[in-house]
Amino acid sequence: MKSLIYVFCLLAYSQVAYPQLYGHQNYPQLGLAFDIPEGWVGQEGDGMILLGSNTIPGFVMIATHQYNKQQLTDEARNGIMEEGGTSLKLVGELKNYAQNAIGGNFTGTLEGQPAKAYVIGVANPQAYGVTIMAATLKDSFTDEHQRACQEIYRSLKFSDVNLKKGLIEWKEWLSDSRLTYMNSYSSNSYVSGGLSAGSSTKKTIDLCKKGYFKFNGSSSATISGSNATMLNHGSDQGQGDWDLVLGEAGGYVLVLAYNDGTKVEYNLTYEDDKLYLNGTRYFVTSEGEYAPNCN
Repeated sequence: MKSLIYVFCLLAYSQVAYPQLYGHQNYPQLGLAFDIPEGWVGQEGDGMILLGSNTIPGFVMIATHQYNKQQLTDEARNGIMEEGGTSLKLVGELKNYAQNAIGGNFTGTLEGQPAKAYVIGVANPQAYGVTIMAATLKDSFTDEHQRACQEIYRSLKFSDVNLKKGLIEWKEWLSDSRLTYMNSYSSNSYVSGGLSAGSSTKKTIDLCKKGYFKFNGSSSATISGSNATMLNHGSDQGQGDWDLVLGEAGGYVLVLAYNDGTKVEYNLTYEDDKLYLNGTRYFVTSEGEYAPNCN
C-alpha cells in the first residue's frame, strides 16, 4: 500500500504540483481505464491517482498492484500499518464483489487521528490489478465514501497489454551486458594561487545471463593549488542476483539483490536510443573491452 502519510502531504500541495483530472481516464500502458465519479477531482501522484472533493472530506486513492485475489485477502486481514501513527484494521467480513474482487471496511488511525476507510481490491491475472481506497477522519466518514469506491469499481475496464512479452525482451537485451554511468566535473578559479578543482565518477553494473551481477563504483576528487591535493577511490561494493520485474505504476524495474540482503531497484526507461536508470543515463555495452565480467 502506498504511504498514506505521503498521500496527505501530496493533497496538501497538489493544487500547484499536478493538473486536475475529470471524467474518463485511460491508461493503455497499464491495460486499464476507469471513470472519476461526478463531484470528485483527480490528480496524479507517485504511481497513483488521488481524488478530492469540495463537499466530501477525505480522499480516494487509486493505485495499481500485482496481487492475486488470495494475496489481496491476506493483505486485507493483516490490515494497513505504517510509521507515523497510521494503523487500519479490517472490520467485519470481506465482501466478494466478483471472482477477482473483494471489499471491506477498515477503522483505526491516520497519523494518530481516529479514521475510517473503505477499500476495494481487484486482481487482474493478465497485468496490473487495482486498489481503490476512500479514507477520512472517523467522524467524517459516510456512505458517500463507499459509494465513490463502488462507482469507480463498476467503471473499471481491463484491456490486453502484453507486459510479460516486453519483460522477456528487456531481459534478453540486458543479459550479458555492462551498464556504465560516467560523470566528470572540473572548474578553474582565477583567485590568487590559481586554485582548480575536478571530480569524476564511474559506475558499472555487469548483468550476467546466469542471473548474477557485479557492481563496481569508483570516484576521485582533486584540488590543486597552494600545495593542496586530495584523492579518494571507491571499491567493489558487492555482488548478488539480478532480475527484471513489472513496476506497480507501469514499466519495468531492475532489481539488484546483494548477497548481504540489500535490495536496490532501478526504474528502466528507453528514450531516443538511450537507457535510463531512475532517470540517469547509462551506456549499454557487451563486447570487447567494454564487455561484462561474467567469467
